Amino acid sequence: MDSAIPVVDLKAWHEASPEGRSVIATDLDRGLRETGAFLLEGHGVPRAVMNGLRARGREFFALPRDAKTPYAIVAPYESGWLEMHPGGGVGVPREESDPAAAPDLHESFYSGPAHRSGDEETDRYCYPPNRWPDPVLPGLRRAVETYTAHMQRVALSLNELFAQVLGLPEDFFTRRATHATWTQNVSWYPSLASVGAVAKGQMRNGPHTDLGAFTILSRQQGVGGLQVWNESGGWFAPPYRPDALVVNLGDLMEQWTDRRWRALRHRVLAPSPSAPDEELMSLVFFFETNPDTLIEPLAPPIGGGAGLEPVVSRRSVLEKLGVHTDAVFIT
Repeated sequence: MDSAIPVVDLKAWHEASPEGRSVIATDLDRGLRETGAFLLEGHGVPRAVMNGLRARGREFFALPRDAKTPYAIVAPYESGWLEMHPGGGVGVPREESDPAAAPDLHESFYSGPAHRSGDEETDRYCYPPNRWPDPVLPGLRRAVETYTAHMQRVALSLNELFAQVLGLPEDFFTRRATHATWTQNVSWYPSLASVGAVAKGQMRNGPHTDLGAFTILSRQQGVGGLQVWNESGGWFAPPYRPDALVVNLGDLMEQWTDRRWRALRHRVLAPSPSAPDEELMSLVFFFETNPDTLIEPLAPPIGGGAGLEPVVSRRSVLEKLGVHTDAVFIT
C-alpha cells in the first residue's frame, strides 16, 4: 500500500518548475483524497533536534508519578502531563463508544503556543499556559521550544503547499493562521514488559481521526506501531523512512475541502508479545487555525461537494472533546 501514501520533498517542491509542481500536486492530491496522509522529506528539521526532544521526553516519563502529578491535565484543553489511565474523557475521543473500553496505553506531555489574546476566557480555552517541569527537568522546555519552532516553520510551508495544490491563493490558509492554536505532544508508548498485560481490544492509541487541520508526526518504527486506513486497503502500516515526517489531515481540513480530502483514520497497535521490550516515542504536532476562523466548505470544483455546514475552528475542536463554551474567539 506504499502508493497510497505519497512522498513529497518540500525542498524539491520549492525548487520545481511549474510542470514539476503539477506532477507533485497531482500525486499529493490523489493521496489526500484516498487516504489523507503523506510522507514529507526535505523539511529541514535536524535529526538531532528530534533526538534531543525524545531524550528529554524519556527522562520526563521515567520520573516517579509524584514528580509528574503537579503537571497533570484535568481538562482536555489544558497543557501538561496526560497520565496513562486518566479517566474522565480527557484527550482525543476514540471511535469506540463502549464506556468500558480499556484505556489507551500511552502517556503524553502537551504544550502549546505562548500567544495571549488579552481575554481571560479565550486564553483559557485557546492558549492555556504551558506548565513546564523546570524544577525536575529543566531541559524539557528548551527541547520542546526548539522543536516547535521548526514545526511552526513547516506548518507555514504546508499551508502554502495545500493552497497551491487546491488552486487557491498561496496565503489562503496562512492568513487564517496568524495566531493559530496548536498542540505539541511528546507521547510515550511503553513496552509490554512494563505494562504487564494488554486487555482485549486495547491499543497504544485506538482508532480515531485528529480534530485539527493537519498533524505533523515524527514516528519510530515498531511492531506495535502506526497503522492507517483507507477504503481500498483497510488497515495497513504506512511506509517508514527515518528522516521523513508523516503529515496527516484532520477533521477541519476535511470540513474545509468539503470532503475532497479526507481526515486520516489511524491507530497505534498494542505492544506485541513478539517484541516485549519495544517502547516507542512519537512527537506529534497538531495544527489548527486562528481560533475564530469560520471554516466554510469550499465550493466545487475545488471542494468535494459533500454539502457540509460551516464550523468555527476552535469551537469545533472543543465540542468534539465535550467542552462547550461561550468564549469569544479572536483573530
